[in-house]
Amino acid sequence: MKAAWKAGGVDGCKRLLEEKADEWKNVPLNVAVIGNSGVGKSSFINSIRGLTADDVELGAAAVGVKETTLEIRSYQHPDNPMLKLWDLPGLGTKVFPKATYLSKIVVDRYDFFLLMTADRFTENDTWLGKEIRRRNKKYFFVRTKIGVDISNDRQAHRRTHKEEALIREIRRSTQDHLRKDGCGDVPVFLIDNYELNKFEFEKLKQQMIQDFPELKKTALIFSLQSTSEEMVRVKVAELRSRIWKCAALSAAGAAVPFAPGLSVAIDLGIITHEAIFYFRQLGLDSSSLKRCAMLHSLDHVKLQSIVTRALGVRAAGAITFETMKMILQILLPRLVPLAAAAAVEEGTRAFLPLIGSLIAAPLSFGGTYLALKLILDKFEKPALDVMKFVADGVGMTTEIDGEKATSKVRGSEVAARWLD
Repeated sequence: MKAAWKAGGVDGCKRLLEEKADEWKNVPLNVAVIGNSGVGKSSFINSIRGLTADDVELGAAAVGVKETTLEIRSYQHPDNPMLKLWDLPGLGTKVFPKATYLSKIVVDRYDFFLLMTADRFTENDTWLGKEIRRRNKKYFFVRTKIGVDISNDRQAHRRTHKEEALIREIRRSTQDHLRKDGCGDVPVFLIDNYELNKFEFEKLKQQMIQDFPELKKTALIFSLQSTSEEMVRVKVAELRSRIWKCAALSAAGAAVPFAPGLSVAIDLGIITHEAIFYFRQLGLDSSSLKRCAMLHSLDHVKLQSIVTRALGVRAAGAITFETMKMILQILLPRLVPLAAAAAVEEGTRAFLPLIGSLIAAPLSFGGTYLALKLILDKFEKPALDVMKFVADGVGMTTEIDGEKATSKVRGSEVAARWLD
């Protein structure tokens, strides 16, 4: 901190603090999505990134009737380029034979593997899973296009169709098949890439976070978008765990002697920078709300009104440093004690720089910690309310193995799901 102050003054210290807070952005994350053409890999890669096939300018994966996975290709997450999802062809084809498959896909490059199928897993799938496990890496089996199975069964059995019974049968037969091939202990998720709030799409994301390599878990949490109440809570817990680190950085700034005015500038800089980060992470900014509304065919204005009512401000457009400062002035009248403490801190430092620095550090730590806790508490509720509104807006409830998930069937989309 002293070196940053000498090199660039207040701005130099702010840059250092922002770099420390954003270190997670430098962590490479590589997720392999493996399966034969037509199983829904491209639409999965789009959906988990909050995109549709039309978002070409944001790097959406192509979805169509042609065989689209002819070569290995990576797709960056629009909010974090260091998170890459790799679209990998299934093994056993002429281009990717079993004998050279692992070397061709560079198997050791990936942190996590998702093995996908739209019907049943083959001997090749289970062989690949065992090879992945032999390298001490985690993988899941993912059964896609469940919505298509339900639609087909409804058409074939108009009088006797029962959705819950069909889902249970798909799970039972899939797990029995994997058990016979020695993979009965590997998690299996039933998903539909066009009905994200139904079946187990969100459960898959939660389990990925839980099983991801420990050193990269934080980066994955901050890279994924808030798409459910569960995801909001996971993000809030992770954000809360870093409050003490930000407060410690604040205390470090306060401990720099012979730097009048530095502590207040550092504290406000940290608080505002973190508040912007919380706001975006919890999906409260206008861009995130518009994306959410588009993906779920909901009214963006209604989502925005939830945030506006809760916070008493309307955050239209991009959230800037100055915009967030204005929001904080409205939200944090309880920062008066922090301001008073800062006044004492700076006054003390002016007369007794070395002793004052020792007093200033704990004052900065406590004030920054309290402010960030209040901000995060305030932002959590509207974030959860937005997700509740989304869950209610997309329809009915379906039970899978005793657990409930919410969604609605968009009949016009069902036929299109065979196109990726």
